[in-house]
Amino acid sequence: MHSDEEPAWLADTPNGAADTGGDTGNVDKIRDILFGSQMRDYDRRFATTEERLQREAAALRDDLGRRLLATEQYLRAELDTLASNLKTEEADRVQAVRTASEAITNLHRELGERLGALAEQTAHQHREMRAQMLEMQRTMADEMQRRHDEISSTLRREVLDLRGAKSDRVALASMFAELAQRLTAEGEPR
Repeated sequence: MHSDEEPAWLADTPNGAADTGGDTGNVDKIRDILFGSQMRDYDRRFATTEERLQREAAALRDDLGRRLLATEQYLRAELDTLASNLKTEEADRVQAVRTASEAITNLHRELGERLGALAEQTAHQHREMRAQMLEMQRTMADEMQRRHDEISSTLRREVLDLRGAKSDRVALASMFAELAQRLTAEGEPR
């Protein structure tokens, strides 16, 4: 019971009206005599409990503060580690992209050089082949002209020889007659 509250049997007078100011002092004395030691014991217990609760609340606040600080430090350390890892990974990827880009550029340049060299080599071989074909054509034309000249010369000589060694007509007629006879004989059935 709290000291501000008084039991219902002390607060009311026999006729149900409230006590006047003079009776209040006596009531307080009676109350102190009857409940004083209990009330002081309750007050002391409440004060002790309140003090203990305040100490525990302060200890909890301190413990919570330490834990929050430790958690904050841990999270900051983890975030710093993650940021560092992210920066390292980003730098590695940038370097990898740069290396790949340089490799592609070098490959493109090398491929261009090879294609240029191949085009030049092909053009050179084409020119050589064309020159060889022209040379072969000239050689063949010269050879054909030489053979034509030889055949023409031989034919002229033969014609001249034939003209020079004319057979008489009778010999020629008899030769044709004999040839006709042989052809006829070969063509007949046997």
